[in-house]
Amino acid sequence: MDIRARLPRIAVLMAALTVMMGSCTKETRNPDVAPFGTYAEGLIASVEPEGWIKEFLDRQINGLTGHKDALAYPYDTDMWMGETQRVGDWGCDWWRFEQTAYFTDGAMRAGYLTGDPSLLEIASRSLDYTLGTVDEHGELAVNAEHCLWPFAVFFRAMQAAYEATGDERIIPALEKHYTSFPGRIDIVDDREMMSIEGMLWTYGKTGNKSLLNFAKDSWDHGGFPLDEKDCLSDAPIDEHGVTYCEHLKLPMLLYAYTGEEKYLNAALHAQEKLERYHLLPDGVPSSGEDLMGNGSLASHETCDISDYSWTMGHFLLTTGEARWADAIERAVFNAGVGAITKDFKAFQYFSAPNQFISTGISDHNRYSHGRCKMAYRATHQTECCAGNVQRFMPNYVSRMWLEGSSENELVAALYGPCSVSRILPSGQGVKIHEGTEYPFEDEVRFTFELNAPERFAFTFRIPGWCNGNVTARINGHKADVKDNGKGFATISRKWKDGDSLVLAFGFESRIVNFESTDAEGRLPEGNEASLPMTAADSLCRYSYVTRGPLLFSYAIPSKWEEDNEDWFYMNGKKPGLPGYKCWNITPTAPWNYAIESGAKPEFIRKDTEGFPFDPQTARCSIRVPARKVKGWTLDEERYTSRVPYTFELEDSTEYIELIPYGCTNLRLTLFPWN
Repeated sequence: MDIRARLPRIAVLMAALTVMMGSCTKETRNPDVAPFGTYAEGLIASVEPEGWIKEFLDRQINGLTGHKDALAYPYDTDMWMGETQRVGDWGCDWWRFEQTAYFTDGAMRAGYLTGDPSLLEIASRSLDYTLGTVDEHGELAVNAEHCLWPFAVFFRAMQAAYEATGDERIIPALEKHYTSFPGRIDIVDDREMMSIEGMLWTYGKTGNKSLLNFAKDSWDHGGFPLDEKDCLSDAPIDEHGVTYCEHLKLPMLLYAYTGEEKYLNAALHAQEKLERYHLLPDGVPSSGEDLMGNGSLASHETCDISDYSWTMGHFLLTTGEARWADAIERAVFNAGVGAITKDFKAFQYFSAPNQFISTGISDHNRYSHGRCKMAYRATHQTECCAGNVQRFMPNYVSRMWLEGSSENELVAALYGPCSVSRILPSGQGVKIHEGTEYPFEDEVRFTFELNAPERFAFTFRIPGWCNGNVTARINGHKADVKDNGKGFATISRKWKDGDSLVLAFGFESRIVNFESTDAEGRLPEGNEASLPMTAADSLCRYSYVTRGPLLFSYAIPSKWEEDNEDWFYMNGKKPGLPGYKCWNITPTAPWNYAIESGAKPEFIRKDTEGFPFDPQTARCSIRVPARKVKGWTLDEERYTSRVPYTFELEDSTEYIELIPYGCTNLRLTLFPWN
C-alpha cells in the first residue's frame, strides 16, 4: 500500500512542501513546532498501532469506547453530536458537556488511529454539529451555563481532527471562537483559564497576535488556581487534583509561544512541588478529590491519569527533555492500565497502588468513604472519569512519534509496537516499523522502508531509568549514541530501504525505599462521609519494586462477583448494556507480605503468548523473598489498610512473584519498609 494513503493532512501540505524543497536544509525550522518549543505533535494519522498496543485499542473499542451506551447517562445521549438533554439534578449543568467532551476526544483519537468506522462517525458528526453551533459572536457550542471549560476539553478533539484530516473548517472557526473573547468574556477564573491551551494552538496556526496577547494578559492577571504566585510559592499545595494537573500546562505553553523565562520557571517549580509531595510510585499524583499526599493509602482519580500524562506531553514538546516522556510512560503503563479491567468494560473512579479489596463499600478515601468509587464498574456516580478513561491510551499512541525542530527530523519519543509513515521535505515517503514488546522488554527494533536512499535525522529517546546504558546497532554494526543533554540522541545519515536500527536499554530491577510525611490537602466541602485526620497520617514509609517504566505488584488472588446492589448514591444509574458489569472483588489468599531486608529482585522473562496485560499471560515477573507481617489485615474487614510503620514478621520465608502493576486489579505494590 502507498504509505501516503495514511497521511491525509500531510497530503494537503504537499503542494507547499514542493515549493519549499529547493531551499529546505537540515537547519530549516519546522513551522509546526512552537517558536520556543522543541518538538511538535501532529502525526496521529501517520501512526499505525501494532502488537499489544493494537490489541489494547481493539479491546478499548470492543469495550466501553465502542459501546458508549454501556456507560449510561450522559453517554447514552447525542453528546457533542446534537442536543444533550439534562437528566436529573445531580451535579452542575455543564458537567454533561465536560464529560462527553472527554469521551469524544478519546473516541475520535482511537478512531483516527484504528480506522474504526463507528468512532469515525462520532468524529464526523461531532465536528459537524459543533462547527454548526455558533452564536452571533462566533463562539462555538455555547452550553446552558455558558461555561468555557467543556469547550476547552472539546478543543483537543478538534485539534486531533485537524491533525488527522486537515479539515479546512477548523482553524477559521477556532480563530473566530477565541477572538470573540476579548472585551466580552473574562477567562480569569478556575477552569475557564484552560481556554489558553486552544487559544495558543490557534495562534500558532494563524499568527493572530491578539490571541497570544489575550492569553498572556489573562494568565499574568493572576487570582486563579495555580497562578504565578502559587506556582512559585513553596507553601503546601491546596487544590483539586484534576484542576492542578490541567493548570500546570498553561505556563509551559506560554513559554513555548513567548520564550519568557518567567513562564518556564513557574511551570517547572509547580511540577517539582507536585512531584515531591503528591506523586505516587505508579506515576500519577494522588487526588481524592484534592491532592492527598504520597502515603500508602493515597489514590488518584482516573481523570488525573489522562490529564497529568497529557500535561506531561506539553512539557516534553516544549523542553525536549526525556524525563517528561518517562513520566508519561510510567503513568500510562501503570496507573492507566491498572485502573481498568483488562477487557476495558469496567474502570475505577479512584485507584491506588495498594488495593486489597474492591467492592461497593470499600472506598478507603476520606472523600466518599465507604462507597463504591474504588470498585471496578461500568458506571459511577460522577461521570467525568467514564469519559476521561477513554483518553489515556489514544493520547499515548498519538504522541509516540513527534516532529523535530528541523523539517527533516523524525522523533521516536514514546515506545511500543507500531509503525509510522511520513512524507520527507523532498517529497519522498518513509515508513518506519517499530518492533518491540516494550515496556516488557528493553530492546526496540526500527526497520526503514524507502523507495530511494535519503538523508534525514532520526532522533530517539534514552529513557532515564537506563542511566545512559544504551547501545545502538545499525545493520548489525555498533553506532555512536550521543545524548544531547536532554535524554535524546540523533543519528543523521542517508537511510536506505531495509536499514535497521536496534536500541538496547540496560534496565535493572530495583527495590526502592521511600519515606513520606503523607501531607494531605483539604477535603471538598459537603462531604458528609469524611474521616478526621489521625496521628498515623504523618508517618509513612514503604518499599516498591521497579524495572524500566514498570512498577511491579503482588497480584492478590481474588473472587469476582457481580454487584447488583442499588446503592443510594448511584442515583439509580446502572450499566446501559448487557455484558457490562459492576464488580465486587475480594481477596481469597493472604497478601500481608514484606520483602525481606537485603533481597535481590530476580527478573524473569516469560515466553507467553496473548495480551501482556492479562495476568495469566504477563510477559515478565520479578521474584523476591518475603515474609508475612503479623496482624496486618483489612481495616474493618472492608477497607485497604495502610502500610504499617512498625511491625513484626513471621519466621518462614516465601518466594513471591510480582507481575507488572497494569496486569493487576487487587494488588500489593507498596510493601512495609523492612
